[in-house]
Parts: sequence; structure tokens; C-alpha cells
Amino acid sequence: METDTFAVQVFPIAKPREWREFCESIETGERSGAHREMLERLGVTREHIFHQKAPAADVMVLVWEGVDQEQAAEGMGELIQKPQSEHERYLVSHVVRELHGIDPTAAPPPQIEKIATVETQRVAT
Repeated sequence: METDTFAVQVFPIAKPREWREFCESIETGERSGAHREMLERLGVTREHIFHQKAPAADVMVLVWEGVDQEQAAEGMGELIQKPQSEHERYLVSHVVRELHGIDPTAAPPPQIEKIATVETQRVAT
């Protein structure tokens, strides 16, 4: 099965300063080991986290590599419904709820539908 790079989720950022501190902690700080273990368990080879300032609110764009859409949706749903470590429980109870201002139990993650692929160079067949 082919894997793609795609945006897994776009979240509002309710507390930008605390959110940035959290991002630093998972990249190089005290939560980095636990976060990498979680990503490996979910089959993610690389995670990108972007901050986008928008007129209505700041948002985070989360991008995963190494998993296909179905795997990512299942992994995100499992993470929210059945966190398997202290780090995962922290993500659900604090990061998603407090830093993003979202109730993770309110609805399942939205499905991602690939509409098109536009190549900029000729692809060898």
C-alpha cells in the first residue's frame, strides 16, 4: 500500500505560548522520547507541525509521513479513545483540550479525501 504525506488535522491554537512550549518539549525536550515512541507505534516516520496565523485564529497544521490515510485516521481515533501511555493521556487530556480548546470526544477525526495530485516534473513511467 502506498503511503503519502498529508495533513492529518488542523487544530485551533487556544494558548499559543504554552503550545509552543509543548512543541519544543516533544521535539527536543523532556517529552521527545515518549512522543517518538507514540509516533513509531502509529507507524509515523516523520511528523511536521506548522503554526499558521489566520485572521480568525491561529491554527496548527499537523502533517504525518509514512502512513496512509486509513492508518492515520485509525491511529488518531485510537489515540483519542484508548491512549496507551502517560504521554498519550497527556495529549488527550491537556494538549487537545487545553492548548487547542477542543473536546476530543465530541466527534471522530474528519476523513481526508484526496482530490488531485499535480506534478511539477515529468514522472518516469
